[in-house]
Amino acid sequence: MWLQAYAPVLDSVIVSGAVALLPIAIIFILLGGFRKSAPLSTFVGLVSALVLAVTVWQMPLHLAVISTLMGMAVAIMPLLWTLINAVWLINLLVDSGHFNVIKESIGYITRDRRIQALLIGFGFIGLLEGLVAIGSPVAIGTPILVGLGFPPITAGIVAILSFSHPGVWGPMGLPIVVLHSVTTGINLDALGAMIGRLVPLLTLFTAPAVVMAVSGWRGFREVWGITVITGFAFAVSTFVTSNYVTLYMAGIVGALGGMVTTIGILPYWKPKTVWRFPGEHVTEEASASGIRLSWTQVTQAWSPIGLLILVMGLVNATPLRETLASVSTVSVEWPGLHNVIWKTAPIVVAPEPYGAVYSYPLLVVPGTLALVTGLLSIAVLRISPSRACRVYLNTLRQLSGAIRTTLNVIGLGYVMNYSGLSLTIGVAFSAAGFWFPLVSVFLGVLGTAVTGTNTASNALFGNLVAVAGSQAGVPPVFATAVLSGAGGMGKAIAPQSLALATGAGGIQGQEGDLLRRLLGVTLLFSAAIGVFAMILYYIFPWTIP
Repeated sequence: MWLQAYAPVLDSVIVSGAVALLPIAIIFILLGGFRKSAPLSTFVGLVSALVLAVTVWQMPLHLAVISTLMGMAVAIMPLLWTLINAVWLINLLVDSGHFNVIKESIGYITRDRRIQALLIGFGFIGLLEGLVAIGSPVAIGTPILVGLGFPPITAGIVAILSFSHPGVWGPMGLPIVVLHSVTTGINLDALGAMIGRLVPLLTLFTAPAVVMAVSGWRGFREVWGITVITGFAFAVSTFVTSNYVTLYMAGIVGALGGMVTTIGILPYWKPKTVWRFPGEHVTEEASASGIRLSWTQVTQAWSPIGLLILVMGLVNATPLRETLASVSTVSVEWPGLHNVIWKTAPIVVAPEPYGAVYSYPLLVVPGTLALVTGLLSIAVLRISPSRACRVYLNTLRQLSGAIRTTLNVIGLGYVMNYSGLSLTIGVAFSAAGFWFPLVSVFLGVLGTAVTGTNTASNALFGNLVAVAGSQAGVPPVFATAVLSGAGGMGKAIAPQSLALATGAGGIQGQEGDLLRRLLGVTLLFSAAIGVFAMILYYIFPWTIP
């Protein structure tokens, strides 16, 4: 039995909170200031957290190691399991050549660059964010846009904005699963529902921002109607799915809702002029890509994504989920950690044990469903099993850095939680009082901007914000939802996002130009989500589940 302490430095919660922030600050400084790699930066942060936990917070060394190992176990299953299998599914499409068909089928629908930005940027890149994330939407979407004729800087802006607002959902709800895994006492479905009530505001703002990035205000005025309707369709789809179906599908269904809406409007309405970039010389008769595609080609290329939606919907929206969960749930009281550490005042009124239970339904987690979809897609895409295995091995090599980073970050989150570092920071932040929703927005944007992903930001700040919210009288489900919902805008200015966009667009070294174009939008949207959160909490508290 070991009792947590929350003011080990000079008996001051404020000073102790500042010291507890050091591991996170180290990661930020190494990533943003010294431009070190994410695996190295997060590893140094993890080591520094272990040192503080043992030497300052007086946590027994074996408990610090065990809590880190439990975090890494959670990182492997379900987090990395989901990430690897989702990326493998997309890589099967790329390796088989069918991804080119997907690209051409989107570009063939319209020649207007503003509508292409809605379809490929706002819609398709948003869909990739819901399927894969970890920068792939920018890495894939930017060259598609450049290939269609978008200037590289504009293509990068469209891609980054388009994958920012749905970043809260990530690949099949992964960031929210991570957020739930590092907090205690928060219902996962309620968390997804609350995020689904916050994020649509960003979605509505992003659609016009994407079009104006392409054509400016004058070009936007001619297509404002279809832009607003598309954004509204995306927003409503995510709201309905996250609140009444499943959070795992919210990003995917939202993107599909936006794309289907745009495509559905085009047969009945067209812009008065076909907008192109200055200097373009393309005949009116030419298609956007110049390639004719058969329905067979298009159907075969899109079938894996359709299968994924079908498999996830069949499992998550029917009684099959409960059946599979009942036979595949692994539940383990983590040896040497469960109920060994005790929380104390002011976190709890009376000392109580801190549980450590590893529990996941292995056949229901998104990674398993992505694996099943990939296996079915092998036959549909006519890929040999040996070739599919090679693609899987290449995917593991491709994600080696992301794998190491995820292990470090989730291990860091767990050792900070069980040692009391996160709780110490939370107690210090509880002093924000009335302005606490804005503090959550700030932490969400900052965390994602530095780490590059909502997932990592949620792992670092999730429990901190939950505890601070409790101390400030704010429901933890609301505080953490604001953190995650605002985090999407941090992706727009993350160094990783900027580097991906310039690399994929062939304009390495112009990250500063991208940042200058995106910084104002990020600050404006972040302020908007902060004000919206304050309005929901203080004026419409009944919206909080």
